[in-house]
Amino acid sequence: MLQPTRGQATGVAARPGPRRGAPGLGLRMRVWAGALRLDCRLAEGVSPANSPELALRARQLVDDRSRRALSDALTAAVRAAWRPRGPWAPATPIAARGVRDAATHLECLARDLMTVTDPPVRGMALVSFLVCDPISPLYNDQSPVTVSEIAERARSALS
Repeated sequence: MLQPTRGQATGVAARPGPRRGAPGLGLRMRVWAGALRLDCRLAEGVSPANSPELALRARQLVDDRSRRALSDALTAAVRAAWRPRGPWAPATPIAARGVRDAATHLECLARDLMTVTDPPVRGMALVSFLVCDPISPLYNDQSPVTVSEIAERARSALS
């Protein structure tokens, strides 16, 4: 019978399995691919309990990391809107006039994201729409709704 020498492994380490209760890869991929659509549904007030995709997206939105990223994005948009453009500076991808008009609302919203405990999903979804959707008024100055209006709705939904 062979005896292992000191420091020699006695067996093959088992590959760790999926964590109990962790969402599967398929679900995570569907949520990643449909995040904007899911955010719109959550912003409309659809319950996260209606589907596993909505439930996972809701958990992602209220997570501290997501809240911090959205808060940072709002703050960066306000800074970019006030930054003077030089003759060779690239065009700002944001609707600078609308962002400047809503600067106070956006700064308050960014602060709320970091201070509100247990934020409602609808409010987080509204912020995600504002920051992540290319048709949101943050990027589209032809939008029928203003940056201020969405920021006010989000702040109201977070209270």
